[in-house]
Amino acid sequence: MKSFRFFTALVIGALFALPVNHVAAAPSGVDLIAACEHALANDFQGVEGQMCTWYVTPCDCTYGKKSRMPRVCLPLSVPVEELAREVITTLQAEPALQSEEAGLAAALILARTYPCTD
Repeated sequence: MKSFRFFTALVIGALFALPVNHVAAAPSGVDLIAACEHALANDFQGVEGQMCTWYVTPCDCTYGKKSRMPRVCLPLSVPVEELAREVITTLQAEPALQSEEAGLAAALILARTYPCTD
């Protein structure tokens, strides 16, 4: 019984000693650049196209709630390609936004051009 407890303690201790890789809960602005560049080059097909579209066409889901995310009100006439290019260009010009979560980075960028007025 003592050897089992010792072995268990040894295994648990070894697990805590292992290096932990950083695991992101959400893609970053850097990830969004890569996804949107891939999407533009591949007619918004595949996972990258879906990811880019998701983040550059944010819904106004948090209206009326406290949120760090600025409200974005997109007109229906703006093509997703145009939004993707705007987000890529701004992210490349503003490296500080690249480390932000992709949704926040895109909303901060798009709210400048497409703020909600109500």
